[in-house]
Amino acid sequence: MILGIHGSVRDGLTQALAEAEEARCEVLQMLPYRRHSTPDEDELRFFRARLRRSCVKRLIAHSRFVPSLASDDEARRVRSVELLVFELELAQRLGAEAYVLHAGAYSVGGTPGEGLRKTGESITKAVGRSDFKGKILIENVPGGGRRLCGSLEELAQLRDAIGAGAQSGVCLDTAHAWAAGYDVASTEGALKFLALAQRLFGGAVAAFHLNDTAALLGSHKENHAHWGAGRLGREGISTMLAHVEYAQTPAIVETPKTPGGDRENLDYLAGLLDP
Repeated sequence: MILGIHGSVRDGLTQALAEAEEARCEVLQMLPYRRHSTPDEDELRFFRARLRRSCVKRLIAHSRFVPSLASDDEARRVRSVELLVFELELAQRLGAEAYVLHAGAYSVGGTPGEGLRKTGESITKAVGRSDFKGKILIENVPGGGRRLCGSLEELAQLRDAIGAGAQSGVCLDTAHAWAAGYDVASTEGALKFLALAQRLFGGAVAAFHLNDTAALLGSHKENHAHWGAGRLGREGISTMLAHVEYAQTPAIVETPKTPGGDRENLDYLAGLLDP
């Protein structure tokens, strides 16, 4: 895997790039814009110019908000599609090769199947209205309640619902998998998880989020932690890192932002890649 970080855009787009450069990463994931502040063409042009000169060679955009793509409220779903179009177009102008998206939740009184169908239709519609040329990567989530894509099977169903109307793949998050009930902390559990992903997605696994977690197995809780400070340990993640079919796959660390934390987490994982 090619290790990278999620960079902060709080102080501008180039802040995220600077964080990745400081951590000596080839891969960067970032939000496409700051909260309540859309980048203008000058900022985008400056970012792209710096990216061309950077050690960062691969860029992934992550959705800022979880849109209501499966909502029974037609007006809300229309607004969500419009927001997705906006973010996809920014991702294209940033130079991102992929855009990571959470599927969100289905409406009260609905069913997961209906929610997946509506989400697939909404994503296809948004991609058709945007100029984004990269892949849409659907991320697994901790699950629970009405949240869609806590299971890999639901991820596969959503990709089927998207169909050929958009280039789609998946992004697999270790912390979310654990919270959804997949024992990725053990060698056996990690191998089973990857085997299921291979059976359902084949080569469509286009990115990983490598996160430790303080959450309990199957708790459906979101509680990312620094590597070595959570419950996942070394065994399962070492097994995942050793899979040669993912040698060129981006693997993003999304652990809490603390001084030196990104570098410490990358060093921890790199030590497992090269024991």
